[in-house]
Amino acid sequence: MITVETLILPLAFLFLLLLASSLAWGAVSAAPWVPLKSRDLARLLALAELKASELVYDLGCGDGRIVVARLYGVRAIGFEVAILPYCLAKLRVLFSGTGGFVKIRYKNFWSAPFNQADVVFCFLTPSAMARLEEKLDHELKPGARFITYAFKLPHRSPTLKSQPTANDLPIYLYT
Repeated sequence: MITVETLILPLAFLFLLLLASSLAWGAVSAAPWVPLKSRDLARLLALAELKASELVYDLGCGDGRIVVARLYGVRAIGFEVAILPYCLAKLRVLFSGTGGFVKIRYKNFWSAPFNQADVVFCFLTPSAMARLEEKLDHELKPGARFITYAFKLPHRSPTLKSQPTANDLPIYLYT
Protein backbone atom coordinates (compact mmCIF):
# COMPACT_ATOMS: atom_id res chain seq x y z
CA MET A 1 0.00 0.00 0.00
CA ILE A 2 1.29 3.44 -0.95
CA THR A 3 1.13 5.98 1.84
CA VAL A 4 1.97 9.64 2.09
CA GLU A 5 5.09 8.76 4.08
CA THR A 6 6.41 6.50 1.29
CA LEU A 7 5.86 9.25 -1.27
CA ILE A 8 7.58 12.08 0.63
CA LEU A 9 11.18 11.04 -0.05
CA PRO A 10 10.76 10.43 -3.81
CA LEU A 11 8.75 13.65 -4.21
CA ALA A 12 11.34 15.63 -2.25
CA PHE A 13 14.10 14.15 -4.42
CA LEU A 14 12.15 14.99 -7.58
CA PHE A 15 11.58 18.55 -6.37
CA LEU A 16 15.28 19.03 -5.57
CA LEU A 17 16.25 17.57 -8.94
CA LEU A 18 13.87 19.94 -10.71
CA LEU A 19 15.20 22.88 -8.72
CA ALA A 20 18.84 22.00 -9.40
CA SER A 21 18.23 21.42 -13.10
CA SER A 22 16.47 24.78 -13.51
CA LEU A 23 19.35 26.58 -11.79
CA ALA A 24 21.78 24.71 -14.05
CA TRP A 25 19.75 25.64 -17.14
CA GLY A 26 19.84 29.32 -16.13
CA ALA A 27 23.59 29.14 -15.61
CA VAL A 28 24.18 27.45 -18.97
CA SER A 29 21.85 29.69 -20.97
CA ALA A 30 23.17 33.04 -19.67
CA ALA A 31 24.55 33.16 -16.12
CA PRO A 32 24.33 31.52 -12.70
CA TRP A 33 22.18 33.24 -10.12
CA VAL A 34 24.38 35.66 -8.18
CA PRO A 35 22.42 38.37 -6.33
CA LEU A 36 23.52 42.00 -6.67
CA LYS A 37 24.84 43.78 -3.60
CA SER A 38 22.57 46.58 -2.37
CA ARG A 39 25.21 49.29 -2.85
CA ASP A 40 25.82 48.08 -6.42
CA LEU A 41 22.08 48.11 -7.11
CA ALA A 42 21.97 51.76 -6.00
CA ARG A 43 24.88 52.59 -8.33
CA LEU A 44 23.23 50.75 -11.20
CA LEU A 45 19.93 52.58 -10.75
CA ALA A 46 21.67 55.95 -10.48
CA LEU A 47 23.61 55.29 -13.68
CA ALA A 48 20.39 54.33 -15.48
CA GLU A 49 18.80 57.74 -14.86
CA LEU A 50 15.36 56.16 -15.07
CA LYS A 51 12.46 58.36 -16.04
CA ALA A 52 8.80 57.93 -15.16
CA SER A 53 6.82 55.75 -17.57
CA GLU A 54 9.89 54.05 -19.06
CA LEU A 55 9.84 50.31 -19.63
CA VAL A 56 12.74 48.44 -18.05
CA TYR A 57 13.76 44.86 -18.88
CA ASP A 58 15.86 42.87 -16.43
CA LEU A 59 17.42 39.90 -18.21
CA GLY A 60 17.85 37.00 -15.82
CA CYS A 61 16.17 38.97 -13.05
CA GLY A 62 17.06 36.50 -10.30
CA ASP A 63 15.17 37.35 -7.14
CA GLY A 64 13.78 40.56 -8.62
CA ARG A 65 15.97 43.12 -6.85
CA ILE A 66 16.17 45.46 -9.81
CA VAL A 67 12.64 45.26 -11.12
CA VAL A 68 11.04 46.13 -7.81
CA ALA A 69 13.19 49.24 -7.43
CA ARG A 70 10.20 51.22 -8.60
CA LEU A 71 11.24 54.48 -7.01
CA TYR A 72 11.31 56.07 -10.43
CA GLY A 73 7.77 55.34 -11.61
CA VAL A 74 8.94 52.92 -14.29
CA ARG A 75 7.29 49.78 -15.52
CA ALA A 76 9.50 46.71 -15.39
CA ILE A 77 9.58 43.18 -16.76
CA GLY A 78 11.98 40.64 -15.35
CA PHE A 79 12.83 37.45 -17.23
CA GLU A 80 13.97 34.36 -15.33
CA VAL A 81 14.27 30.64 -16.20
CA ALA A 82 15.48 29.21 -12.88
CA ILE A 83 12.56 28.18 -10.67
CA LEU A 84 13.89 29.26 -7.25
CA PRO A 85 14.88 32.83 -8.21
CA TYR A 86 11.69 33.14 -10.27
CA CYS A 87 9.56 32.21 -7.24
CA LEU A 88 11.53 34.60 -5.02
CA ALA A 89 11.04 37.40 -7.54
CA LYS A 90 7.30 36.74 -7.74
CA LEU A 91 7.10 36.86 -3.93
CA ARG A 92 9.15 40.08 -3.83
CA VAL A 93 6.75 41.71 -6.30
CA LEU A 94 3.72 40.40 -4.41
CA PHE A 95 4.88 41.68 -1.02
CA SER A 96 6.28 44.97 -2.32
CA GLY A 97 2.96 46.05 -3.79
CA THR A 98 4.51 46.76 -7.18
CA GLY A 99 2.47 44.20 -9.10
CA GLY A 100 0.74 46.86 -11.17
CA PHE A 101 4.08 48.07 -12.49
CA VAL A 102 6.32 45.01 -12.31
CA LYS A 103 5.90 41.69 -14.10
CA ILE A 104 8.11 38.65 -13.68
CA ARG A 105 8.05 36.26 -16.62
CA TYR A 106 9.10 32.64 -16.42
CA LYS A 107 10.63 32.97 -19.85
CA ASN A 108 13.99 32.81 -21.54
CA PHE A 109 14.88 36.37 -22.51
CA TRP A 110 16.60 35.09 -25.68
CA SER A 111 13.12 34.60 -27.15
CA ALA A 112 11.73 37.94 -25.91
CA PRO A 113 11.75 40.93 -28.28
CA PHE A 114 13.57 43.98 -26.88
CA ASN A 115 12.00 46.58 -29.19
CA GLN A 116 9.68 48.02 -26.50
CA ALA A 117 12.32 48.45 -23.77
CA ASP A 118 13.69 51.88 -22.90
CA VAL A 119 16.30 50.41 -20.55
CA VAL A 120 17.74 46.89 -20.43
CA PHE A 121 19.70 45.62 -17.42
CA CYS A 122 21.74 42.44 -17.19
CA PHE A 123 24.40 40.62 -15.18
CA LEU A 124 25.48 37.86 -17.52
CA THR A 125 28.63 35.88 -18.29
CA PRO A 126 31.13 37.15 -20.89
CA SER A 127 30.04 34.48 -23.40
CA ALA A 128 26.39 35.48 -22.97
CA MET A 129 27.36 39.14 -23.42
CA ALA A 130 28.94 38.32 -26.79
CA ARG A 131 25.79 36.55 -27.89
CA LEU A 132 23.56 39.30 -26.51
CA GLU A 133 25.38 42.02 -28.43
CA GLU A 134 23.94 40.81 -31.74
CA LYS A 135 20.41 40.66 -30.30
CA LEU A 136 20.77 44.22 -29.02
CA ASP A 137 21.97 45.41 -32.44
CA HIS A 138 18.85 44.02 -34.11
CA GLU A 139 16.17 44.65 -31.49
CA LEU A 140 16.97 47.57 -29.21
CA LYS A 141 15.12 50.72 -30.25
CA PRO A 142 17.00 53.96 -30.94
CA GLY A 143 17.69 55.90 -27.76
CA ALA A 144 17.34 52.87 -25.48
CA ARG A 145 19.92 52.39 -22.76
CA PHE A 146 21.70 49.14 -21.97
CA ILE A 147 23.34 48.64 -18.59
CA THR A 148 25.46 45.69 -17.63
CA TYR A 149 27.02 44.69 -14.35
CA ALA A 150 30.58 43.30 -14.16
CA PHE A 151 31.08 42.36 -17.82
CA LYS A 152 30.99 44.64 -20.82
CA LEU A 153 29.97 44.06 -24.41
CA PRO A 154 32.97 42.72 -26.33
CA HIS A 155 32.72 44.92 -29.45
CA ARG A 156 31.44 48.24 -28.09
CA SER A 157 32.82 50.98 -25.94
CA PRO A 158 30.57 51.97 -23.05
CA THR A 159 29.24 55.51 -22.83
CA LEU A 160 29.90 55.54 -19.06
CA LYS A 161 31.58 53.26 -16.56
CA SER A 162 30.94 53.32 -12.81
CA GLN A 163 33.63 51.80 -10.60
CA PRO A 164 34.20 54.01 -7.54
CA THR A 165 37.02 51.84 -6.16
CA ALA A 166 39.20 49.04 -7.47
CA ASN A 167 37.25 46.64 -5.22
CA ASP A 168 33.91 47.52 -6.83
CA LEU A 169 32.67 45.61 -9.85
CA PRO A 170 32.21 47.89 -12.86
CA ILE A 171 28.83 48.88 -14.22
CA TYR A 172 28.70 49.85 -17.89
CA LEU A 173 26.16 52.08 -19.60
CA TYR A 174 25.65 51.94 -23.37
CA THR A 175 23.47 54.37 -25.28
